[in-house]
Amino acid sequence: MNEFLQRLKQRKIVQWSLTYAAAAFAVLQGIDIVAQRFGWPAQAMRFVIIALSIGLFITMVLAWYHGERGAQHINGTELLILALLLSLGGIFLWRYAGTLDGAVASPVGPVASGVPAAPAVEISQKSIAVLPFENLSEDKANGYFVDGIQDEVITRLAKIGELRVISRTSTQRYKTRPENLAQIARELGVSHLVEGTVQRAGDRVRINVQLIRAPNESHLWAEIYDRQLTDIFAVQSELATRIAQSLQATLSGAERLAVAEKPTSNLAAYDAYLRGIDLLSRPGQTEENQRKAIDAYGEAVRLDPQFAQAWAALSQADAALYFLQFDASAERKAAARSAAETATRLAPSSIETLLANAYLRYHVERDYDGAGLLFEKIHREVPSNSEALTALARIARRQSRWNESLHLYEQAAQLNPRDVYLCNDRAWTFSMLRKYGATADMIARSLAISPNDPEVLVSKVKLLQTTGDLPGARAVLANIPSGAAGGQADSLRVTQLLWERSYGEAARLLESQIAKQRSAAPADVPFSKALLGDARSLGGNKEGAQQAYLAAKAALEGLRKGQPQSPFVAAALAFSEAGLGNKEAALHEAERAVSLLPSATDPVFGPGMEENLAAVEARVGESERAIGRIERLLSIPYGAFPLTTAALRLDPTWDPLRSHPRFKAVIEGPDPKTIYD
Repeated sequence: MNEFLQRLKQRKIVQWSLTYAAAAFAVLQGIDIVAQRFGWPAQAMRFVIIALSIGLFITMVLAWYHGERGAQHINGTELLILALLLSLGGIFLWRYAGTLDGAVASPVGPVASGVPAAPAVEISQKSIAVLPFENLSEDKANGYFVDGIQDEVITRLAKIGELRVISRTSTQRYKTRPENLAQIARELGVSHLVEGTVQRAGDRVRINVQLIRAPNESHLWAEIYDRQLTDIFAVQSELATRIAQSLQATLSGAERLAVAEKPTSNLAAYDAYLRGIDLLSRPGQTEENQRKAIDAYGEAVRLDPQFAQAWAALSQADAALYFLQFDASAERKAAARSAAETATRLAPSSIETLLANAYLRYHVERDYDGAGLLFEKIHREVPSNSEALTALARIARRQSRWNESLHLYEQAAQLNPRDVYLCNDRAWTFSMLRKYGATADMIARSLAISPNDPEVLVSKVKLLQTTGDLPGARAVLANIPSGAAGGQADSLRVTQLLWERSYGEAARLLESQIAKQRSAAPADVPFSKALLGDARSLGGNKEGAQQAYLAAKAALEGLRKGQPQSPFVAAALAFSEAGLGNKEAALHEAERAVSLLPSATDPVFGPGMEENLAAVEARVGESERAIGRIERLLSIPYGAFPLTTAALRLDPTWDPLRSHPRFKAVIEGPDPKTIYD
């Protein structure tokens, strides 16, 4: 043993090993930062770790040969030491590689498809995802009922505090009865999966459910429930309780009551409620689906006026219609408040009621502090509710707490890792901060989850246009169907043509869009008419431009009567007045839009009203005011996809400022730094 230790000292094995370990640690830290920044998959880090591990033993062998006695012949003892080192290295690598293959950590995106992945998280043994149930009913129109069963089971499981439950918006992208369960579990970051089938026939329902331990795809238990439809809530409760027991989760008294809740005794009302859920879970947020969902929830509460969950869902749907400017009338606002008050009277402490009141404050009353308190309460009571975390992230950015918003989005993504719209929302947030590398990463992750998704492709086009890559934007636009994403793709085609200075083609496209009346919000068609005025004016058709501006003004004045507090209607009307040469009226409406949605109240959309005011000021000859406003806007976050120097160079809106020395300095200088906390 003394000779062994002496040889190690002579060869400087310990010194070499310590030096190598320190260097390897530094390399790993650096690579980890780069991997998170560029969303490298988990295998990349695994490869680096294995390579560095192999390098350790190579280093030890080299140290042996190049030590103080490296020139001498190797004797039997030295051969024994070398064999021992190599054996230890082999055992270490075999053991460590096996650990890496186990279910210790999981990326947010799929590994096989090269999705940019979020940092890996430890997988809890009490984590679970409920995969879409297969519809075995003869009437395939029952699909919404089957999806509703899955959604209800997830909702009940999420109310059990010890469990980590993945949101349905992530699981619904998988097909029923998938073959690669272990991979799906890694993608979702869970240790267990639930899969099953549902067959509805008349007044009976048959549900076959299996609980699977994901790493080895072993079936822990399977159960068949063959019941009357009137027992559907009892089945959902039994399922959630059985799963919780299998995962060794302890339910509190309140959790047992929540899991066993029977929301209604009226099956027709429940059926209408499930149809509403189905409509709002479809890709995208269209006005048509929002209104149909409101009708479905309205039918549910008409059939059962004591159905608190349906009242809460109705309030949320009304609030969303109001917030998205599909209907910003006083009547819609009152409807959202009335439904929330009814839900509160019927079930004041239920999570669904808390959500309704939180969204009423957020979407309708713009009481971000009050909404935040309610969402925080929901998160404390139901830690698996990703919706609460997402709402808190959105509220944080509306209160200029940008870094906190990013952190909350990351937390929400752990519970909802495959929600393409959550990824897209995170992309928008990065774009508001002008972090365009991270924006591109999130868009790539969204497209890896849902290739060719129109709304995500729209974000990609906006990113390319904002950063000045018009050829790239045109190439992506070619892959988006006309009318997709609520008409946003067609609006971006108009932007593309205007920025490419193809005014005649832009005017023809706008004329076609206006004729088809494709719009996502009431102000869109009149605004398109104002934009048509711009395209015709820039193309030299002054008479046609005048007609378009007058038509836009008449339509917008009509909208203003019904929605006097809409900043978007005021902003569009300001553009029409500016096109008609009515300077004072244009400035008045543009300033009114700013006062209706001030940046201090809404730092996300408020600065957009300031950008609109700057454009109007540029058009009516208030150059100094416009440029001062532009300089401020370039240094603050807002959006999504805020003003950039690239956009200022390309957009003909700013042509009246081209010869101004101060404006030239802005667009020719370096991009200002975006300042945020």
